[in-house]
Amino acid sequence: MKDLKSFTSKDKKETRPLGKDEGADDQEYIDLMGYYKHVARRTMDPKEANKYLDKALKLAQDGDVSKNAKLAAAYI
Repeated sequence: MKDLKSFTSKDKKETRPLGKDEGADDQEYIDLMGYYKHVARRTMDPKEANKYLDKALKLAQDGDVSKNAKLAAAYI
């Protein structure tokens, strides 16, 4: 039987197995691009907003982002 602490503990990051055409950084990339496209461009200074875009583009180059995630971010 599990304790209450094991349910309330946020120390563990639950990860699911990656799919065949999925990268480890896909969700972070999609989140950054979505935030940039829907929030940052409309409400922030352009230089501040471009920081989010630069993070996303750097993640796409250096991280493990699949082609499907890049395509999905294009359609956000």
